[in-house]
Amino acid sequence: EIGKEKGDDDDMVGADTQSSTRLKIDLNKHTGSDMSGFCNTSADALVKRIAVKDSFEESEEVDTNRPVLTLLNVAMAQTGSLLKEVGMLLSRLDNLSQVLVWSESEVLNTQQSCTIDLIELPRVNLSFRSKRVEKIDGTVEHRLYSNDNDGLYIATSAKARDMVEKLLGTIDHF
Repeated sequence: EIGKEKGDDDDMVGADTQSSTRLKIDLNKHTGSDMSGFCNTSADALVKRIAVKDSFEESEEVDTNRPVLTLLNVAMAQTGSLLKEVGMLLSRLDNLSQVLVWSESEVLNTQQSCTIDLIELPRVNLSFRSKRVEKIDGTVEHRLYSNDNDGLYIATSAKARDMVEKLLGTIDHF
């Protein structure tokens, strides 16, 4: 509020009240036991980013107006899947350990297929959001549009990538 008197809410100055989230991590241990005694039992983790209504640490009131996002593991994606192809493309921009690929789909286990809805590259300060686009010929495709550069998107189709490579040639990376 304009002209608000100094009071109890002064500790909120600079707090991000619009995008507060909490991470919920579910660990699922694989069958079998570790006979070595060195904590070598394998497990899967299901990481969800849940939006909350305010930035207070004690707050657990979920913001139902924003979707729950589930982190996808690009490194473990199946060969030939869209997630693997997008991951290989993003590995040109940053190390995959620094790439966050999120899905708005309800994910119950790590082997389930789902949509790619948001990609974040924090070290490069880039993010992309999936949008459904109907082309002139009536076909529909999903594109990953940049949140930082209006109108730019990641070309995920093989035809588009081949065209770009012909125009630019091979560009070395890393």
